[in-house]
Amino acid sequence: MSSTSTLIQKTNLCSNLKPGGYIEIQETAGTILSDDGTLTPDHALSKWCILLEEAFTKLGSASIEFDTIKAIMQEVGFIDIVDKRFKWPTNPWPRDKKYKELGTWNNYNSGNALESLTMASFSRAHGWSREEVITFLIDVRKDLNDRSIHAYNPICSIYGKKPDA
Repeated sequence: MSSTSTLIQKTNLCSNLKPGGYIEIQETAGTILSDDGTLTPDHALSKWCILLEEAFTKLGSASIEFDTIKAIMQEVGFIDIVDKRFKWPTNPWPRDKKYKELGTWNNYNSGNALESLTMASFSRAHGWSREEVITFLIDVRKDLNDRSIHAYNPICSIYGKKPDA
């Protein structure tokens, strides 16, 4: 979404919910992180994140900070707001069974979405050719699948209640 604030305003979420109704907004950060330094700025995956964020910004669809989502929900009147943060591994690198499975699913979904996320945005915002994108994505996929890179997608799930009348 280009802006959570715009989304809330355009859809009049407060007026479309009955009193006591809930809204949940899930968002992924515009970056991929690593807590142990195994993902570095030199990795193609890191470069892809930066280029993608730049492209989205140029095209008018910049990501929104997680804390801003909660603030907007408070501003438009939601109460009992719950903000949950998650780290979704980029592949099955974790030892924990739950996170290993989550990493497997996230890797599958990310791998399938990679070209569609990249092609239009890089060609329109950065002027890249189809061949340049496909060639670049070879290294991005290698990083995405490399279990020695302990990277994750920051995810938030924020929900709140429309006050009773």
